[in-house]
Amino acid sequence: MRICILSEYFYPDSTGGTGTVLSKLIRQLKDQHDNLEIDVVTSRNLFRGTEGTLPAREVWDGVHIYRLKAPVPRQKSIKRRLAANMVFTLRAFARLMLVGRRYDLIMVVTAPPTLPLAAKWFSGLTNIPYIYLVYDLYLDMAVALKMVPAHSRVTRTFRKVQKSWFHGAARTIVLGRCMRDHVASTYALDAEKIGVVAIPSNLEMIVPQPKEETNFRRDNDIEGFLVLYAGNFAQYQDFDTLLDAAKLLSHRPDITFAFVGDGAKKDYIVSRIERENISNVRMLPFVPESELSDMLGAADVSLVTLERGIEGLAVPSKFYNIMASGRTTVACVPNGSEIAHVIAEADCGVQVGQEDPAALVQVLADLADDPASLERMGQNARRFCEERYGFHRIGQQFHRIFTDVVTQNKNAAPEAGNRAAMPSIPSAKPKT
Repeated sequence: MRICILSEYFYPDSTGGTGTVLSKLIRQLKDQHDNLEIDVVTSRNLFRGTEGTLPAREVWDGVHIYRLKAPVPRQKSIKRRLAANMVFTLRAFARLMLVGRRYDLIMVVTAPPTLPLAAKWFSGLTNIPYIYLVYDLYLDMAVALKMVPAHSRVTRTFRKVQKSWFHGAARTIVLGRCMRDHVASTYALDAEKIGVVAIPSNLEMIVPQPKEETNFRRDNDIEGFLVLYAGNFAQYQDFDTLLDAAKLLSHRPDITFAFVGDGAKKDYIVSRIERENISNVRMLPFVPESELSDMLGAADVSLVTLERGIEGLAVPSKFYNIMASGRTTVACVPNGSEIAHVIAEADCGVQVGQEDPAALVQVLADLADDPASLERMGQNARRFCEERYGFHRIGQQFHRIFTDVVTQNKNAAPEAGNRAAMPSIPSAKPKT
C-alpha cells in the first residue's frame, strides 16, 4: 500500500504542532507495517523557525520526504496568510500531479487550512481517495472567537468549500467525539464517514517520576504544590480564569503556578501578571522535547483550558501527555468536550466549569490537601493512556482506516470507470 501525506510541517520539526505529532505517527506506522510505502509532501519551513532551512529531499528511515519552497504564513493579515497558504497548496497539487498516480491513498491534514483543496482536485482527476485528518477547524474557531464575521461573503464561501472537502473525502478523521458531532451537524456529513482517533502520546519518552527528583523543580527553585500549564498560549485557550484563580490563591504560599510555553496570548498573560502583581505565577520558556517528561513529572496538577464556544473545534493534545506522565488533570472545559468525557471515563482528573475561577480555586485547594486522590487519579491516567493512547495503538487505528479505504476504493473501481475525468471544483472560491 503506497500512501502520500500532505502537511505543511514535518520531520525534523520538533517544535510542536501538527508536524511534530504527525512525524511520530508516520514513523510508528512505517515501523509497524512492512506493507506501507510512505511519501510525505511538506514545506521547507519549521513551525517555529524560518523559511528554506531544510533540504528539498530526504529519506528518513524509509519515509521519502519531498519539501517544497513556500512562504512562511505568519503575516497578521488573514488575506496574506491565505495567499501564503495557497502558494503551498498549489505547489503540493503540482507535486501530486507529477508523481501521484502511483499512490493508493492520500492523507491531508488541516495545516495549512487550504491544503485539502490539493487532495480534492487530485482525487477528482485520478480517482485516488483521500483521507481528511482534522487537527484544527480554523474557520470555525475564527468565527467562534469573533475574529471573522460569521455571515460575511468570504466566510460563507470558505465554509461551502470546506464542506466540499469533507464530502469529497473517503474518510474524515477527527480528534474527539465532540469534533465528530460538530462536523456531522455543521457540514451535513454522515457520521459513519467520520473516524475518531485521539492524538497519541509517547509512552516510552514520557514516564511517571517522583516530582521531588525532577530537574525542572530544582532548576526553577520550585517547592510545594505545583500547578502547571505547559504548551501553546493560543487564542482559543482561556487564561483569564487561570490567572483569576491564581490571584484568589495568593493566600496559599504553598501553591505555585507555572506557565511554560509561548504563543499569541503570551504578551497578554505577562501584562496581566505585571499589572496586577500576580506573584504566584511563574512564566517560563518552552523546554526541549528531551525534558518534557521531567517537566510534566514536576507538577502535582496540570491544567487544560478552552475558551467558551471552542468545544467541538479543538482537542488540546497536551492532555494525553499529561495522562502519560501520571499526573492529575484539572480541565476548564464544557461537559460535552472530549477531555471531559475521558476524565469521567478514566477518573484521571477534575472538570471545572469555564469562566469560573472560584470553582477552580476550590478544586486546586482541595487537591493540594488530598495527596491520596492525586496519587489515585495520576495512576488511573497512566493506565488509561497505556490502554488507549500510545503510538502503537493509535497507529493500528490509522492502519485499519487506510486498509478499509483502499479496499473499498478498489472494489468500487469498476463502477467508477465511466466517471468524468475532471474534478468537481466549487464555482465560488475564497478571495485572498
